[in-house]
Amino acid sequence: MNGNDKDSVRRRGSHLTRGRKFNSDELQLKLLWFLRDSPAHGYELARRFNDLSRGYYNPSPGVLYPALGQLEALGLAQVELSGKRKNYRITAAGLAYLQQHAERAQTLIDILKHAAKKMLWMSQASESEAAAAAATGWLPEFIQARKTLQAALLARGEADHNEQRRIIAILQRAASDIRQQAPTANDESSDNT
Repeated sequence: MNGNDKDSVRRRGSHLTRGRKFNSDELQLKLLWFLRDSPAHGYELARRFNDLSRGYYNPSPGVLYPALGQLEALGLAQVELSGKRKNYRITAAGLAYLQQHAERAQTLIDILKHAAKKMLWMSQASESEAAAAAATGWLPEFIQARKTLQAALLARGEADHNEQRRIIAILQRAASDIRQQAPTANDESSDNT
């Protein structure tokens, strides 16, 4: 797999298009992520993708099996015959590769989960935002805040370099604050004493 393309996830962000959703390296990394828990045959792996993404992403056999074959050729997975089916198992080298690229793998999985929630929100929100919130766990205010931020960024798309730097600083502070883990109930109660 090509480790030089590790920033492709960041460049794309969470945007998934209608066509090809992931490149071959990204698909292979996600396959290793699924195989880390248990061996599986191709159909089972496709089902895992489908379940994780709530039907949004289900790689075709023409994409899935060549990726599995490449993992085998690289020594990151091995095949075990089980009747007529080939079960794929992650190897020690595959586990090491997955650990080395754990952050990237998790980002790819998070993108799939987000796409699934977004599709669920969109299908439910047409009937009721309360139903969409119940189905996804997203508050309507959370969705509105995201839309407001996106609109603000679009409105400033022609900003000069000084204004872009100001916006960058704001977004970097916001991203840092968002990434910080929220305090637990125990942390809050100890602060009050």
